[in-house]
Formats: sequence, structure tokens, C-alpha cells
Amino acid sequence: RRLACTTPRPAASRRAVLRGLTTLLAASLGALLPGHAATSPDRFPDGGTILVGGPEGGALSTWAARLAAALLDGQPDGAVLHRHDTGGADGVTAANQFEARVAPDGQTVLLAPGAAALAWLAGDPRAHYDVAKWLPIMAAVTPGMVCGRQAAVTLPVGARLRIAASGPAGPELPALLAAELLGLVPVPVFGVQDAAAARQALAAGRADAVFVSGPDSAADLAALAALGARPLFGTGCPDATGATRRDPLAPEVPTLADLAVSLRGQPPLGPLYTAWQACAGAANLDFALVLPVLAPAALVSLWRKAAVQLAATPRLQAPALRLLPAPGANDVLSAVAADAPVLLALRQWMASRLDWHPG
Repeated sequence: RRLACTTPRPAASRRAVLRGLTTLLAASLGALLPGHAATSPDRFPDGGTILVGGPEGGALSTWAARLAAALLDGQPDGAVLHRHDTGGADGVTAANQFEARVAPDGQTVLLAPGAAALAWLAGDPRAHYDVAKWLPIMAAVTPGMVCGRQAAVTLPVGARLRIAASGPAGPELPALLAAELLGLVPVPVFGVQDAAAARQALAAGRADAVFVSGPDSAADLAALAALGARPLFGTGCPDATGATRRDPLAPEVPTLADLAVSLRGQPPLGPLYTAWQACAGAANLDFALVLPVLAPAALVSLWRKAAVQLAATPRLQAPALRLLPAPGANDVLSAVAADAPVLLALRQWMASRLDWHPG
């Protein structure tokens, strides 16, 4: 059956929009729960909501449509999961609304980009939410790599490394912080807003290194290779112990710790390295699907079982993207959700090195 997946009209009440996700999810996942009888969605005609951290027609809006369609696939006529696109592409506005207005009843999920997590880590004055309070349902991650035309062995302690970056709290933050951890002097080249501009900066000799991430990273790496640039190290991915391992999508690329051992004889340690792990996790995060931390356990279980199904859906797969239900999503969000001493160390470093003044 072909089922509707709609976006609510602005005039619809929040309470009406939030009603009924319990029954919707029970219907969506009834096949997974032995002995569970699906309840008719007619009692909840407004359905549930995915709060999308980005504008209509943006990348996350497209993902929300795919996720909603997968959730509704094969369910009774009348089941509806609304999408509500909110704010800019960095997801900060949607995350603020999620924090301030969404009750922890498990009836609304937030689909947020990694940029929203980076804004929180950096202390962006616009970010009035706490990523540590997000309960992960699913994460989508991509490989992140720092690329340059210099060989790593030509980077002695104290060498300057010019890194193309959009701004102090942009996705290039892990590249800038990594240079510090390697004993280099990071020199940001700000105002570089996309991959094409980063390649131009590298080709023109204005930058020594660029940061590559996202679902299109394979094409970006090929374009950089044509300029003589190659990956120096990758941001890797966290495991259940909190350690950073090589990304399965780029196993040939060493991690920052690998490179530090090779160049300096020991891995990086301390709160700044923990801050780097958090920033790397956020920069690699294509999106996170999350509930409020106090959501009812029964609904958390339903959402997470749905995430397992979604991660196995062939039409949602992409070459440079991994869909992670729990526990993989937990590992990613746990790494991003840095504690107060780590946040303080990161923001003090950003203030001293990048002239960044957090709120």
C-alpha cells in the first residue's frame, strides 16, 4: 500500500501534531513484537512528527522523507508521520526548539546535522541546548580526512600548517585542533565555504591542508588527488570503549593517534584530545535521529527497533555513508557529548588560537 507522508500546516497545534506516535510506531513495528496487536491509526489522525534541523528541500529534509517512508512502508492506510522542517542547515534553530518545546514523551524525534553538535561543542551563543541530553536512535556517519600535498614526515614540531576552514566552529575544527595536538602551529584560512573553494585554496597555494567529509567525500578525494593531495590522517570512529579506530569506510587512512605515534613517538592525551574526539565525531556526523533523554523506555525501544530496520533498508544505503542504529549510534553520540572540563579546554583553546569568543 502506498501511504501518506506529509508536512503539517503551520496552523496545526503542537499538541495535535504530537498526538498518536505511540500507536503509529506500534503499528509500524508490530511485526517485530511477538503478540503485539497493531492499533488503528484512525484514533490519532494527526500522527507523529520528525522535527527536521534544516530548511525544506535541504539534505536533511530529503533524509526525513526517506526515513518516514521506510517507517510507514507496508503499514495500514491512514498512518501518517509528519515532517516539520525548521531553521537553517546548521540545525541550531531546530535543536533549540527541540530543547525548549518538545515534551519528553517519545512522540517527537529530532533529525539534526553534525553542525548542530559542533555549535554546542564550540559554545556558539545561538546554541541553547545540550547534546549530552539527546538520546540516540540512529546516526549516519561519513569518513573525515585531513588532506595535503606535504608528506606527514615533512611536518616537524613547530611547523605552520595553513588549513582551509569556513570559520572557527565549522566542520574543519577537528583539523585545526589536530594540528595543535601534533605539535604544529595551526593557521586557519577562514572564509572557505565548500569543497570546491577548499580545492582552489590548495591549488593556489593559500592553504596547505583541507578537511574532507560527507557523502561525496570519494569524489572530493579524487579531485584532490589530481592536485597531488592525499589523506594525511582520518578522524576515524569511536568504539564502545571511547577509543578512536580507523573508519571501516577508509581503513587505509591512519587515525590522528596513529600519525602522532609515527611522528612523535606517542599518542595525544588529555582533555584537548578528548575534545578533538568529540569534534571529530560531530564533523563526521551526517545526521543524528534523537529523542529527549527522559523519553519512555517503551517508545525508545520501538524507535530503536525501527532504526534497525531502516539501517538494513537497501534504498537508504550510500557508498560513503554508514547508518548506525544502537549501539553504534550510542558510541557516536557518547563521544560527541563531552563533559564540562573538556568543553572548557576546547573553548579556551579556541579563544587563544582562533580568536573565538563563545557565549
